[in-house]
Amino acid sequence: MTRSHAAVFERPGKPLAIEPFALPDSIEPGAALCKVRMGTICGSDLHTIFGRRQEPTPLILGHEIVGQIEALGPGLERDGFGNPLNIGDRVSWSIMASCGECFFCRRDLPQKCVALRKYGHTACTAPPHLTGGYAEHVYLFPGTAIYRVPEELSDEIATPANCALSTVIHAVEAIGVRSGETVLIQGAGLLGLNLIALCREAGAASIHVTDVSPARLELAARFGADHCWNLADQSTGGAAREIVQRTDGYGADVAFEVCGVSRAVADAVAALRIGGRYLVAGLVSPGSDLGLDGNQLTRKCLTLKGIHNYHPRHLGRALEFLQQHNKRYPYSELVGAVFPLDQINQAVQVAATGQFVRVAVRAGRAAP
Repeated sequence: MTRSHAAVFERPGKPLAIEPFALPDSIEPGAALCKVRMGTICGSDLHTIFGRRQEPTPLILGHEIVGQIEALGPGLERDGFGNPLNIGDRVSWSIMASCGECFFCRRDLPQKCVALRKYGHTACTAPPHLTGGYAEHVYLFPGTAIYRVPEELSDEIATPANCALSTVIHAVEAIGVRSGETVLIQGAGLLGLNLIALCREAGAASIHVTDVSPARLELAARFGADHCWNLADQSTGGAAREIVQRTDGYGADVAFEVCGVSRAVADAVAALRIGGRYLVAGLVSPGSDLGLDGNQLTRKCLTLKGIHNYHPRHLGRALEFLQQHNKRYPYSELVGAVFPLDQINQAVQVAATGQFVRVAVRAGRAAP
């Protein structure tokens, strides 16, 4: 019996353990088996590891993954672009597998499928076990959107695309960014950095970014932000007042919440002009009370929109965006450290420091 190894999470406070799993004897129709080339550590993985969010356990974490096809199930012949799929292809895939037939799938919300299976969020107790990226192999369920990764994209650039970039492509599509508009982005993590690039390419006239990390704001400026506001150095609402002043007293046209801090909502509402638009994507924890004055929402004629994850088509657009624009922005610097799989706990500790935007894990073992 052929075996593969994966890092298993059981509970907060217990180190992840490398454990063996049997590889499947056969691949079901529409499925695939991939050898992991790289997995990157997302903030949501850290939340789980440190007990700030709950997932079913035991669990193989990691949903930002690039892999190489080792086996294809019957009927899986082409990727999401329509390209032929073959053994050996380097691929990325949607964060989830969906049924395509349920109430939500029929309404173009496959990320809310009633039979949803999310990579890095599904317990590894039942076969095929290998459902996360901190592993040597991943089993891709039927209903997963798979895309060949363009040759010119390194693993380091391509791996996080199926999370942050795909999500904010969904965000921009949902709320719209027009040429000449002023944009406020709340948060300079990977979601915010990708948003800067997307808004710049959409023709935004002025991009304002808020955060509490000087290092993140410095990188935001390099991604193309026009004005960076360190909220740790300002009183609440200071950035909003400045944005209104810089727009002749009107305010920003569109704002994005990607910081995960609910009190940021009031700042965005204050910064938006009459008729402005607000997209909320980072408030994914229960109890995120918006503290929103409904009078402001109505009298300012604001549009408020929430999104969660993305449609599989957004991953295709993310890879196309990187193919066209990765050299214009410092994407090659986002992964700051790479660890072998058997050093997963060291990788987690480095990722938790926030020193790097992303820390990566490659299947394999450290040199003796």
